Order: sequence, then C-alpha cells, then structure tokens
Amino acid sequence: MNRTIEVSLTQAEGAIVRTLGLIERRGFVVRAVETAAEPHGGALVLRVEVGSRGRPFDVLLRQISRLFDVRQAYLLEPHAGQRLVC
Repeated sequence: MNRTIEVSLTQAEGAIVRTLGLIERRGFVVRAVETAAEPHGGALVLRVEVGSRGRPFDVLLRQISRLFDVRQAYLLEPHAGQRLVC
C-alpha cells in the first residue's frame, strides 16, 4: 500500500535527509519525493510517497513528528485530499 505523507520542516541543514532516513530505517519504501517552500517563508513542505507492506502509517507519523526541525506531519487521505494530523 502506498500513502502520501506531508511534512512541514524548518529550513535547516540535514532536515530532509533526517526525515527520509527515518522513513527508510523504519522499514518503509520511499517511492517519490517533492519539496517546496512554504508561501510564508521559513519552512519547507516535504511530500513523500511511502510504500508499506502492513506497517502502520500512524506510528511512522508520530516518529517523524518527534524529529528535530519537524513542525507538523500529515497523512494525506488518498481520495478526499484531507490531512490527518499527527
């Protein structure tokens, strides 16, 4: 199953690498990555399409949200485009 995670990060050295590294270390597969600057500045939006074979995405979101430089992490619902905040 593939899902999309959206992470708001402080623009800091290594923030993207730490986030992607955690995802892979937890046994998820990174399928696609997209980054953009937030319109109000000072932060990055990282969208990651993540694959899993039965691992729970809510646990991954909690782990991501504990990383240094992470402001918020969301799981995007595939059909409605809604955000599930962790």
